[in-house]
Amino acid sequence: MSYFRPLNQYELKSIFDDEALKVMNFLIKRAILAQPEKQNDSDSVTFRVPNEHMEQWVAQAIGGARVGAGSYPIDLISSDGKFGADIAIVTAKSDKRTGNLTTGKSGEKSLGQKFSDDEWAENESLTLDQLFAEEKILEIAQSSNNIFYKKFKKVILDYPSIENLYYFFIINHPEKEKFYLFGLSLNLDEKQPIGNPQHRYYKGKVSNVILDNFLGDSFGTVTTYKSKKRIELRLATKFLVDNNYCLKFNVPGKNQIVKLRNYSDEELKEYIKSEAENF
Repeated sequence: MSYFRPLNQYELKSIFDDEALKVMNFLIKRAILAQPEKQNDSDSVTFRVPNEHMEQWVAQAIGGARVGAGSYPIDLISSDGKFGADIAIVTAKSDKRTGNLTTGKSGEKSLGQKFSDDEWAENESLTLDQLFAEEKILEIAQSSNNIFYKKFKKVILDYPSIENLYYFFIINHPEKEKFYLFGLSLNLDEKQPIGNPQHRYYKGKVSNVILDNFLGDSFGTVTTYKSKKRIELRLATKFLVDNNYCLKFNVPGKNQIVKLRNYSDEELKEYIKSEAENF
């Protein structure tokens, strides 16, 4: 048993119906339209959308409402109040030469950050740095588990009508200019045991702890980092796409080379018009 369970396509479509996917497709297209033009083949810019915009996209798509602010555990609640969700956009790892997805993990999604030393140490008078220095792997895993569980149980107390909690991810595959939707269901029926956490070394010292019983290994990893004092989730995007856990958005690419400085005012107007028509 794990905290996170991947949603299949049928479950995703029960939340994101045809109208919701139409809205998401439109908003992604409009965001692509606003991305900077390239001046040459090596001048591509990473796709960027502010988190607040992403939250509003999904709220618009499913008819929900944004809630909380800043570090609150969820970003929106459904119109009937029965589920809450956190929203994130992550970038998939892909081969620069072929453009194909690789087995590398995606960019991170924070599950919690900026914790005080008291929260980490709990009953011990040790900071997180000291826990790492003394290689107290089980204690780090237990504290991470407690912090995560406590954080999301607060949502249930704040919104008693909520029956389900989700994480929804927009996955950006930049080399192929593709976008996918993926979801995780969060199980908070009971606190999960810490299981068998693993750890990694950097320059002879423990640098992070890979947590167990959060997410199945095939789907990604959840890790506590010493340097960031943060718990992060990273997805195995190639596995998710190859095994049909994602919905794909049908959006055009924007890969033409444009020297905007050479355009007259009238040419810029025509360019904007033609771009809008293409999208």
